[in-house]
Amino acid sequence: MGAKHSGRIEVEKGRQAVAEAAAAYRSIWESACKHDGIDPAARFVVFSDDNPFVQFLGPALTRYRGTKAAYEAGGYVGLKM
Repeated sequence: MGAKHSGRIEVEKGRQAVAEAAAAYRSIWESACKHDGIDPAARFVVFSDDNPFVQFLGPALTRYRGTKAAYEAGGYVGLKM
Protein backbone atom coordinates (compact mmCIF):
# COMPACT_ATOMS: atom_id res chain seq x y z
CA MET A 1 0.00 0.00 0.00
CA GLY A 2 1.05 3.58 -0.63
CA ALA A 3 1.83 6.15 1.98
CA LYS A 4 -1.10 7.56 3.85
CA HIS A 5 -1.89 11.24 3.78
CA SER A 6 -4.69 13.38 5.09
CA GLY A 7 -6.01 14.41 1.68
CA ARG A 8 -5.60 18.06 2.64
CA ILE A 9 -3.48 20.37 0.53
CA GLU A 10 -0.51 21.29 2.63
CA VAL A 11 -0.51 25.05 2.12
CA GLU A 12 2.44 25.57 4.44
CA LYS A 13 4.78 23.77 2.02
CA GLY A 14 3.74 26.19 -0.72
CA ARG A 15 4.40 29.15 1.54
CA GLN A 16 7.76 27.68 2.43
CA ALA A 17 8.69 27.26 -1.25
CA VAL A 18 7.85 30.93 -1.91
CA ALA A 19 9.82 32.05 1.15
CA GLU A 20 12.83 29.95 0.11
CA ALA A 21 12.80 31.39 -3.43
CA ALA A 22 12.54 34.92 -2.01
CA ALA A 23 15.40 34.27 0.41
CA ALA A 24 17.60 32.89 -2.38
CA TYR A 25 16.97 35.97 -4.53
CA ARG A 26 17.56 38.31 -1.58
CA SER A 27 20.84 36.58 -0.77
CA ILE A 28 22.10 36.95 -4.33
CA TRP A 29 20.93 40.58 -4.43
CA GLU A 30 22.74 41.40 -1.21
CA SER A 31 25.90 39.65 -2.41
CA ALA A 32 25.84 41.58 -5.69
CA CYS A 33 25.33 44.86 -3.84
CA LYS A 34 28.09 44.09 -1.33
CA HIS A 35 30.51 43.26 -4.17
CA ASP A 36 29.99 46.74 -5.65
CA GLY A 37 29.60 48.66 -2.38
CA ILE A 38 25.93 49.44 -3.03
CA ASP A 39 23.27 49.75 -0.32
CA PRO A 40 20.90 46.76 -0.83
CA ALA A 41 17.97 49.05 -0.04
CA ALA A 42 18.72 51.23 -3.08
CA ARG A 43 15.87 51.43 -5.59
CA PHE A 44 18.05 51.78 -8.67
CA VAL A 45 21.44 50.20 -9.08
CA VAL A 46 24.00 49.61 -11.80
CA PHE A 47 26.31 46.72 -11.14
CA SER A 48 29.90 46.58 -12.36
CA ASP A 49 30.79 44.45 -15.37
CA ASP A 50 32.94 42.15 -13.23
CA ASN A 51 30.27 41.43 -10.59
CA PRO A 52 30.07 37.61 -10.45
CA PHE A 53 26.63 37.59 -8.82
CA VAL A 54 24.73 39.44 -11.55
CA GLN A 55 24.40 36.36 -13.75
CA PHE A 56 22.36 34.66 -11.01
CA LEU A 57 19.91 37.51 -10.34
CA GLY A 58 17.67 36.98 -13.38
CA PRO A 59 17.19 33.23 -12.91
CA ALA A 60 16.59 33.64 -9.17
CA LEU A 61 13.99 36.36 -9.76
CA THR A 62 12.29 34.24 -12.44
CA ARG A 63 12.14 31.29 -10.03
CA TYR A 64 10.70 33.47 -7.27
CA ARG A 65 8.05 35.03 -9.51
CA GLY A 66 7.05 31.65 -10.97
CA THR A 67 6.84 30.00 -7.56
CA LYS A 68 4.81 32.88 -6.14
CA ALA A 69 2.44 32.96 -9.13
CA ALA A 70 1.84 29.20 -8.92
CA TYR A 71 1.21 29.44 -5.17
CA GLU A 72 -1.20 32.36 -5.54
CA ALA A 73 -3.05 30.51 -8.32
CA GLY A 74 -3.57 27.53 -6.01
CA GLY A 75 -0.90 25.38 -7.61
CA TYR A 76 0.89 22.58 -5.86
CA VAL A 77 4.03 24.55 -5.10
CA GLY A 78 6.60 22.73 -3.04
CA LEU A 79 4.56 19.55 -2.79
CA LYS A 80 5.79 16.13 -3.80
CA MET A 81 3.04 13.82 -4.91
